[in-house]
Amino acid sequence: MKPSGIETGTVLSTDGAWATVITNKNSACRECGKAQAGICGKQGAGIIMRVRNVPGAKTGNTVVLELGKSTHAAAYFFAFILPVLALFLFAYLGHLASDHIGIRGIDAASGLGGFLVALLYSLHKIHKLDKASHLSISKIISDPHDIALSACAEESDYLDAFSKE
Repeated sequence: MKPSGIETGTVLSTDGAWATVITNKNSACRECGKAQAGICGKQGAGIIMRVRNVPGAKTGNTVVLELGKSTHAAAYFFAFILPVLALFLFAYLGHLASDHIGIRGIDAASGLGGFLVALLYSLHKIHKLDKASHLSISKIISDPHDIALSACAEESDYLDAFSKE
């Protein structure tokens, strides 16, 4: 089973440090939120995107596409951790203010307010992350010439035996 977040695709063209890739059909793509919402289709194949070509893949190569771990960590922090931390922090500060002022209910209102402000800030940061980060080719799985030359494992072994000197 493949780890989540790893996608494969086929290189359509290259342009310097960039490549145009069409994604292959797999379960990771079908489980994506965009596919579930019907934005790119539930089959999850055929999305054409421009990615960084780090290993120097050529047209026709099957490649592994990945997003940087720091981008994943930042997105998780902004989506899940920051809003919850803000909720608890502002609720606690509201509780302290409620005790000091003597008005009940400030803790709930300030907790909700802090959560909403953190949520809006997080959405803004995630949007900026989405614009600034790009998928990149992390590994070349196969070369189209390799696939054309060897139709099966036995044929590959047979050809390898004659290529050794």
